[in-house]
Amino acid sequence: MTLASGCNRSEPTETAQPATTAVVTTSVDPEAGLWDPCTLPDSALAAAGLNTSTKEKDVAGVKFEGWKVCAWDDAAKTYALTVFTSTHTIDEVRARTDWTDFTAVQIGGYSGLQYRPAGSAHDAECSISLTVGRQLVDFSVLNRHSARNIAKDACQESRRLTEVLIQNVPTS
Repeated sequence: MTLASGCNRSEPTETAQPATTAVVTTSVDPEAGLWDPCTLPDSALAAAGLNTSTKEKDVAGVKFEGWKVCAWDDAAKTYALTVFTSTHTIDEVRARTDWTDFTAVQIGGYSGLQYRPAGSAHDAECSISLTVGRQLVDFSVLNRHSARNIAKDACQESRRLTEVLIQNVPTS
């Protein structure tokens, strides 16, 4: 409150202070609330045919903002499974021009897409993205080019692993 007096006034009067607004800035953590795929139970991974001792967090040890990533090799070391979580959407996945062969899927009660990288060998890599709660969970199988006998189709294996492992993904 401010007191002011005019030249001809003998009593003080109140004048209003200008309104102020407090501005609070917060940093939004894009990873807040994302499920960490490295917490998949070893028992489920082993039952799916993955070698739990090959677990690798992030991408080649590099953390990407807004993503949680974990990967494992299969027991025969013919392919790798990478599981990603992010706040991206199925629509964003579908809009990417570096992916092709989009097919709608329904796995474990979740809707999503199956797709492959554009321009790659048909059996080399395949991913499935599902919307689980407020996050996108991606299961990606990449066949190793060095493996002599790649007996598994990447999309068939990606679907099999997704069906087995999705039950271990929390919905929130």
